[in-house]
Amino acid sequence: MKASQWLTSRCFRSRAGRTVMTLVSVAVLPPTATAKVDETVVTFPAYPDGGTGVDWSVSVRKTGQPGSRTFELHSTAPQRENGPSSRTITESETLPRVATANPLFDALFAQAVAEARTNSVSAIQDEAYGTQPIVCACFETGEKWHYVWTRDLSYALDLGLAGFDPERAATSLLFKTSDFRPGVAVPTGIPADSLQIIQDTGSGGSWPVSTDRTSWALGAERTLANLDGAQRSQFATKALAALKGTLEADRIAAFDARDGLYGGEHSFLDWREQTYAAWITDNLSAMAQSKALSTNVTHYRAMRLAERLALEAGDEVAAKRYGGWADDLARAIDTAFWDPGAGLYATYLTADLNPRRVQKFDLLGNALAIVSGLADDQRARQILSQYPVAPFGPPVVWPQAPNMFVYHNRAQWPFVTAYALKAASRAGHVMAADRAASALMRGAALNLSNMENLEWLTGLGQFDDGPQINSRRQLWSVGGYLGFAIGTIFGWQPEFDGVHVKPFLTSAIRAQLGESSKAVLTGVQYLGRPVQIELALPPIGQPGGLHAVKEIRLNGKPLSQPITAAMLRQGTNKVVITFAPAKPGADTLTEVPIIPARSHDDARAFMPPTPQIASATRQGNQVSIMIADTVATALDLALYRDGKIVPGQRAGEALIDTAPLAATFSVCYSVVGTDKTSRLSSQPSQPYCLRGEGAQSITSADPRLTTNPPRDSESAAPLAIGRGTSLTVRDLRIPAAGRYAFSIRYSNTIYDHNTGITNAVKRLTLTSQSGVKRSAILQMPHIRPDGASIPWRRSMNIVFDLEPGNFTLQLDDFFNMSDLRSNVTYIGPGGRSGPVNEAVIDSISIDNVMN
Repeated sequence: MKASQWLTSRCFRSRAGRTVMTLVSVAVLPPTATAKVDETVVTFPAYPDGGTGVDWSVSVRKTGQPGSRTFELHSTAPQRENGPSSRTITESETLPRVATANPLFDALFAQAVAEARTNSVSAIQDEAYGTQPIVCACFETGEKWHYVWTRDLSYALDLGLAGFDPERAATSLLFKTSDFRPGVAVPTGIPADSLQIIQDTGSGGSWPVSTDRTSWALGAERTLANLDGAQRSQFATKALAALKGTLEADRIAAFDARDGLYGGEHSFLDWREQTYAAWITDNLSAMAQSKALSTNVTHYRAMRLAERLALEAGDEVAAKRYGGWADDLARAIDTAFWDPGAGLYATYLTADLNPRRVQKFDLLGNALAIVSGLADDQRARQILSQYPVAPFGPPVVWPQAPNMFVYHNRAQWPFVTAYALKAASRAGHVMAADRAASALMRGAALNLSNMENLEWLTGLGQFDDGPQINSRRQLWSVGGYLGFAIGTIFGWQPEFDGVHVKPFLTSAIRAQLGESSKAVLTGVQYLGRPVQIELALPPIGQPGGLHAVKEIRLNGKPLSQPITAAMLRQGTNKVVITFAPAKPGADTLTEVPIIPARSHDDARAFMPPTPQIASATRQGNQVSIMIADTVATALDLALYRDGKIVPGQRAGEALIDTAPLAATFSVCYSVVGTDKTSRLSSQPSQPYCLRGEGAQSITSADPRLTTNPPRDSESAAPLAIGRGTSLTVRDLRIPAAGRYAFSIRYSNTIYDHNTGITNAVKRLTLTSQSGVKRSAILQMPHIRPDGASIPWRRSMNIVFDLEPGNFTLQLDDFFNMSDLRSNVTYIGPGGRSGPVNEAVIDSISIDNVMN
């Protein structure tokens, strides 16, 4: 079937004392529903190829009067961990509620409100921070997650939760900021009176392997739009302090002036093997040096908010600084990440000396680029048309990783779907909006909760082996559903200059509101003033159209500007929105092929296996690269040298680099395989590096290497460089002008590779004989222990363009998350026992590399 055939719509009709209803859905088959006066049963189709083979149904029984209605829901779909198949929800007169002619729509909104209320707690707790609850009037993250994490909270607030309880939102955000511990000096280059946004425990010991703490800005921006008076002023002051400290630290630690981008892991896609090649797990320096679309977009948003708040505070110098950074970053994102062949922004760039796009795409990054204004209207519509969508909703990544379990891979995440809906409404893309809206309703209905994630083809919260972890009432899913109803359908969108009333009503979404001529949202608060929004609905028509707004009235008067507090009275204010008849859209969608639901490697939807390089040898000016993985012989192979494609002549299982290569240069090769039929490409292979004739290695036992405090002269290599210890190498000779890469062979097994706060973060300074200094931050992330032996890995590269001469190299502390006051109670290394910034050093490498 074509996508256009999947959109069906029927409406409520009176038939001999009973009501018949079919809800609009974007699905392989339309859901059907029958209803009695007080009960509605909605049937949702199953995935057609190898799923469970049965359709699912949800019944809704409604009793009571508006403001105190009770909804009893029952789902026949499998519930996560054999949870209850029924739940009862009662409205509260003091909280938002909707009244439409569709009991399921009203029930699902009530469910989101109830879950937001349940997630509003007086204390939070996480075993990593001890056994005692932490007093905080905060939003906890979900049924399984009783703590507050920076990205979960921030995206939830941005999507729709900030308006639910702005004061709690501000308290939660400030909980995710910190100053430095007592006794820890503020590092050079960071404002003394600033704060740091917390990067939670994560890959390689956290920041700056991961740098998406800047997502905090999205939640802060939405919270500021819902605050007023002294509360807003106080929060704005602290928000600016946090943004300044964070942006200045990230500029030092994660910014690459060569391409104008920030390094670090994807935002949210933080289970390494799920979205990177498997080899990255044991080489997290490569992750730290790679650049992710989503993380760069959140840096852009943080800069824009800092610019705005600095202007409010009268600090024009800071505003110009951050505004200029944002302008430059916008251009860099566009240049580096846009893939014109795919019509999408790539998810990430490699860590090569010449970073390049990987043929992997993620929905969050692309949606954030649209809603943040980085993609113009034409490009936004192209993205929404090109990003592949499954029958019951969009997956968070494309293509999928082969033979990998369900979590980020092979999954929908409702909060990401909600961002796709925001992007579609901004771009006016009807089909993408309809598919996203249908997915949000289907997921919340079948699973009787706003789940953390769903299997990508069936749309179920429990399907065979996945998703690996899944929590009910997940905070950002709750925020996404509230935003879908309040922000998208009813159009209530608070901004800095007031509330913009911008509903987005497609024909399909309109049909979800039932046969009545109106839908009402009650209980919304704006700066302490109650507001009711009424949609004067047009008749239900054929799906595929968009209803333009004909008129908006506030308290009976036409509205043509954002609503400010001064325009609202103390009593209930009424907004009435009237719509015009629908005009057909001209959108298209790219559909995921209908593949077996239990497939782990179908070439139509999964990346090919990642090739492996067994060896590489130089023969004169040529290099022969042996491919270890025989599966790769079935693929078209592309050869890359330091990130640039080079002519690769195939010779059996070898690729021959025929481009001239001077013997003095150190180079790294990687290979990408492309399926001959689907044309989907693999992740890049782990780089295989050959050192040039002029490469240098300085061992930890080299007499030119000293430490302060001095090490024991009897100590043998390797050398442990802990917090407070500096390392100096004198008389380092650079024989010729050129580009040089500095790296360290190190070990850091202080804690697990996938968590912690003790990434070793050092400042490397190179000083010439004439006193010219160059410096950069070098990371040595956690490594998985390797039995009884020391597991050596290579740090990230620091690249300098140098003139010939003698230099002095110095390695000093910068800081990591263990230096923050917020981690004083953390039970792992770098927590209660004090900050830790340590690695064991075996040798320092200096390689002459190609420009």
